[in-house]
Amino acid sequence: MTFDHSRIIGPIHGPSLYVRDLSSGDTGVIMRVLVTGTTGFVGGGIVRALLADGHEVHGLVRDPGAAPALQRDGVRLHAGDMREPETYVPLVGQVDSVVQAAQLSTAGRVTRARAAQVFAAEHTMTTALAQACLDQGRRLLYTGGCFDWGDHGDKWITEGTALSPSPMGEGHAREARLLQRMNAEHGLDVVRLNPGFVYGPGGLLRSAFVEQARKGRLRRIGNGSNWWSCVHVDDLGRAYAAALTGARPGAYYAVADSCPIRLRDLTDIVTDTMKLPRVGSGPAWLAGLFIGRPLVASLVTSFRVDATRIGKELGWKPDHLSFGESGPAAVRALADGS
Repeated sequence: MTFDHSRIIGPIHGPSLYVRDLSSGDTGVIMRVLVTGTTGFVGGGIVRALLADGHEVHGLVRDPGAAPALQRDGVRLHAGDMREPETYVPLVGQVDSVVQAAQLSTAGRVTRARAAQVFAAEHTMTTALAQACLDQGRRLLYTGGCFDWGDHGDKWITEGTALSPSPMGEGHAREARLLQRMNAEHGLDVVRLNPGFVYGPGGLLRSAFVEQARKGRLRRIGNGSNWWSCVHVDDLGRAYAAALTGARPGAYYAVADSCPIRLRDLTDIVTDTMKLPRVGSGPAWLAGLFIGRPLVASLVTSFRVDATRIGKELGWKPDHLSFGESGPAAVRALADGS
């Protein structure tokens, strides 16, 4: 399912796939895409990128009435719950591709029990969508995460690195193995994207850094020498748009900028931008009281990612070259409440 945009001159099979009028100079594939997690941080970035490319976006949300901005942007909303496949499986036959970017929202500390709830909901949705996409002949784009690789110290991570997840990556790693098997054994058209630490005005940058700094709770866990590879949420969205029409079935991409940062330096950028004193190190058990032990055990891992493949195969490159350059703007947006 790899398309050469310069050669498309007619319709492509599928329920709704069509192309722009080449005589107007506007070329490229337009698709109907169902995006789960539409109101989430990562899902929102994907939606913006797909809309910018002219795709028709269908969004799965728990309450369409609570997402008026998406409706104004032209997203066609459908009510559904990731734990109830009957609310979204019928939608698969009405679109050309599906993006799985949903994650169950839980409040409070990330305990083992809460993490298990998140993983169970994702397993329900991923297996249901994968089977529906296989049955209907649709493409599935699956969202992994930065904690799926586990701790690799100073070593570079590539798509060839085995997944040995930290606690918060256990669910994604399980789904990745399932999807890889369904591709190999049954021909499921699946593309997996594994982003580094996704930053921007929301997500983990908000909950684990800015909000904790605002409350005076932010600490470096350990000495902060572990590496994090990062990607801005808008650049990640463009990676999905590129993979939607350009990736081969079964492809797997790490998605990150080329400038890993040590966690202590990332933390200093957060506090410096917020005009707060730099923080010292704190014991893992203390941080676990505030944000949960599974999350703490994941935050101290080192993931230094080489994302060369997606650039070579899909032509993707980030507009935001590093957290050091673009992180302060994201922190200011969160700190200002915008």
